[in-house]
Amino acid sequence: MPPNPEDDLRSFELRANAQLQRTLQLSAELEAAEVMVQSPNGEVTVRVNSAGGLADLVFHPESDRLVRDDLARLVLTTSRRAQAKLAERVSEITTSMYGASSSTAAFLSEAYTSRYPQPDDDDPETR
Repeated sequence: MPPNPEDDLRSFELRANAQLQRTLQLSAELEAAEVMVQSPNGEVTVRVNSAGGLADLVFHPESDRLVRDDLARLVLTTSRRAQAKLAERVSEITTSMYGASSSTAAFLSEAYTSRYPQPDDDDPETR
């Protein structure tokens, strides 16, 4: 029996719709991704949004003992740590949705990881 073009078209339509739904779900999950990180000694807490931007900043009483320059550095390094955690979160989301061997998951993970790398623990600026 020869292949039925209508069956082929319907199959293609179903696959395309499934991919669209998965893409919309990924978009929603990525948009909702946020990460909170507290500095090692509890002076500040930062929250970054899905784009890696600072969404919230809380100064705790422990921050009162710091001079402004040290506090500013601490906010920046804590933000970098939060951005690196965001990259990890994006990797988790894409891998759970597309699988570890997916080129889509690899592409998105690499994009976030290259933009927001893990801070170097040996660098005093990132501690």
